[in-house]
Amino acid sequence: MQQTNTLVCWQKCIGTIVFFISILFSNTLFSQQTSDIKTVLQLLNTGNHSYGIKIFSDSLMPLIYEKRNYQPIWSSKKNIEDLIFVINDSYNDGLTPEHYHLAKIIELKNKPSLTEEEKALYDIVMTDAGILLSSHLIWGKVQPETISSTWNFDTKEFTEDRINLFLAPIEKEMILEATAAIKPHNLLYNGLKTSLRNFREIEANGGYAKLHKIEAIELGDNNQFIPELRKRLAITGNLIPIDSTVLKVDTTFRSQQEGIAIVNAPSSQPVIDTVTSMIPFNPSPILDSSYVSIPLLDTTSTIYNDNLKQSIIAFQKMYGLEQDGKVGKATLKALNVPIANRINTLRVNLERARWINHEDDDNFIFVNIADFTLYLHKGEQWYYKTNVVVGKPYHQTPVFKAKMSYIDINPTWNVPYSIASKEMLPKLKKDAGYLKKQNMKLYDRSNNEVDPYSVDWKSIKQKSFPYYIVQGSGPGNALGYIKFIFPNKYSIYLHDTPSRYLFKRNSRAFSHGCIRVHEPLKLGEQLLKEQGYTLEKIEEIVKTGELKRVILMERPTVYLLYFTAMLGPDVAVHFYDDIYSRDKRVLKELDKSLY
Repeated sequence: MQQTNTLVCWQKCIGTIVFFISILFSNTLFSQQTSDIKTVLQLLNTGNHSYGIKIFSDSLMPLIYEKRNYQPIWSSKKNIEDLIFVINDSYNDGLTPEHYHLAKIIELKNKPSLTEEEKALYDIVMTDAGILLSSHLIWGKVQPETISSTWNFDTKEFTEDRINLFLAPIEKEMILEATAAIKPHNLLYNGLKTSLRNFREIEANGGYAKLHKIEAIELGDNNQFIPELRKRLAITGNLIPIDSTVLKVDTTFRSQQEGIAIVNAPSSQPVIDTVTSMIPFNPSPILDSSYVSIPLLDTTSTIYNDNLKQSIIAFQKMYGLEQDGKVGKATLKALNVPIANRINTLRVNLERARWINHEDDDNFIFVNIADFTLYLHKGEQWYYKTNVVVGKPYHQTPVFKAKMSYIDINPTWNVPYSIASKEMLPKLKKDAGYLKKQNMKLYDRSNNEVDPYSVDWKSIKQKSFPYYIVQGSGPGNALGYIKFIFPNKYSIYLHDTPSRYLFKRNSRAFSHGCIRVHEPLKLGEQLLKEQGYTLEKIEEIVKTGELKRVILMERPTVYLLYFTAMLGPDVAVHFYDDIYSRDKRVLKELDKSLY
């Protein structure tokens, strides 16, 4: 009995000792982890370290760890695996996984054992990677104002605590769901992502070869280089399939066209092989064979037929070219753009799509400068589209947004100082009657009208032009019959033009920066019809020749943007020339590592 009591007493004592040792050990370990995370974080922020990395979130991350009393954040194996997955998956959004500490994370993850300092570093780089990637998916990696000084779009501000927003998905082990939620979900972004994936698959499969120049050909012509043109169009999905009746022999398809064999059969969409068939065509049924009609891609014919012409037109439409069905200089150039360049174009425009992800999603006017096109959007649909003329490369139309406030019918034109001093002054020196011929009047700085014949034009210098010029309403007015005003410091607006022949051009960068609209009275009708203005009513006002200002009851946002790849009306990605050479600047910043 006494031995039993003694044994129980010893067990209790040992248990108490173990309990206190475990508390001491855990407190020591906690203190060590806390100390190391705080120390390593301070070293990373000061740059006084030898870790070979640089921390991006030097303002937010200390606040996150401070709130957690510098305890490790990445204790869950699932969270670590999910973070590595979303970093790698950023490749599909056109970003570069290596920019998010991926190499260092993998290095520390695969190390057999880590020192306490390495454990702290491991936790910190994962936190920094998560903050950095989240930021880039929400706002974009590149700062748009560094590309375009006129950029005035708002940055999305969170009303909630940013620390909790970051930590909540980690604590709930919902990193994958949270990352998916912060990405753009609109048709433009998803379409660009799909196209990026498709072009990368084409690249992985060998891409496409550079085409030979094909001299002018007409329908029915035979040319040895046409098969390679057909293959090139087929690779990017621009070759239109043809319906062909074929003979099915068991699981093998044979075409009735001599010299062509069909591969990957059975299939709902078999593909014509480029290898000449060695089996003679036999029209007689064999075994359980039957005739079926299936779409085929004819990549072997040397004939320039209507199917090929329509395929070329489809390609030209997708690449912003003149749609004549001929393989001219511009079309051949577009066909031969390297696949890597197309991939980079898609990455650049995915970045641009992130920049505007938080803007108004209804009742807006969208002008794509690179596409020379204006679109109207309201009621969750694109309901109107028209062509525009934009600024020349040396008079670029700026990128910005503003609210449209009013429309002037029969507008006057206040000639910009630069145009008056640089372009009109030389004409006035030759002929003082120039202004009258153009329905223009001259005013001094006190707003007094001046007789052009009273001015000694030869003494007037361009840099000190003392007048301003106003052109009256009428058919010869540079702004045409109507202009659309969205106040901005760049004096940019939409307007009509007497030079309507320019809309027939495929590339339309001819203005001094303002945007000339094709059939602008119809645009006016679209914007004013809810205020009772039909096209007929607007035309009646035009006939009066008198200025009529109409205030918009609903003020749509005007977005002047620059996309060299975007979704077309057929929900396919279209490419456009980089007329202002802006893509390279975005790509350079997109590819630049921040550390």
